[in-house]
Amino acid sequence: MSSEITCRDICVVFPMGNKKKRSVLDKINVNFQAGKINIITGPVGAGKTTLLNILAGLTRPTSGEVIVDDERVSRWTGPHRERWRRQAGIVFQHDHLLHDLTVLENIMLPLIPLGRPLSLCRSQSMEALKKVGLLHHAGSLAKSLSGGERQKTTIARAIVNQPSFIFADEPFAHLDDESSRQMMDLLHHHACQNAVVIVAAHGLNLETLPENSICYQLKNGVLNLDDRVNPLSS
Repeated sequence: MSSEITCRDICVVFPMGNKKKRSVLDKINVNFQAGKINIITGPVGAGKTTLLNILAGLTRPTSGEVIVDDERVSRWTGPHRERWRRQAGIVFQHDHLLHDLTVLENIMLPLIPLGRPLSLCRSQSMEALKKVGLLHHAGSLAKSLSGGERQKTTIARAIVNQPSFIFADEPFAHLDDESSRQMMDLLHHHACQNAVVIVAAHGLNLETLPENSICYQLKNGVLNLDDRVNPLSS
């Protein structure tokens, strides 16, 4: 699998009333690489979630393409689209946990369709919970967790299958500074294992990011390198 994901002229236009349209993404051209954390910053409503959903195969762009290994994955449908999604770990802005299942059962869910033995699914899920510091909550119902614990659970679910691509939407929103650093280190570890990791967030302390981070700023539909971050000049 490729060690990068390419956006080529990605545009998204939403229809509005009175035959008007609103441009959300305007010709996004970028290569997101493995081996480092790719950070997308920008104000609320800038289109960060929209871009991540397109990259993850959850929605399609109005025009333009997402390319991996010379394949236009943003245009895939049916089984091909499902195959693309199974290569991706997604941290949603809202946790999308099944609150009447246990934490462990929630983590196991992405593994079940892969046809692996239940014992292997369980051991992989326990290891993911250990990485986010929630092993002691494996048997707890998801609805009993705090906001920060739910956030960590969604991160564990995203990494449980060692995906080639990780898309994280505001993954630190409910975490304190120490937990945020720990989860950033975990995502960075997966990036260094040749995963393409893309994090969308606002309000990050850019000075505390891993040294090899690449930061982009999404504003008015345009994605540019964020020149406030020193690593970009290296």
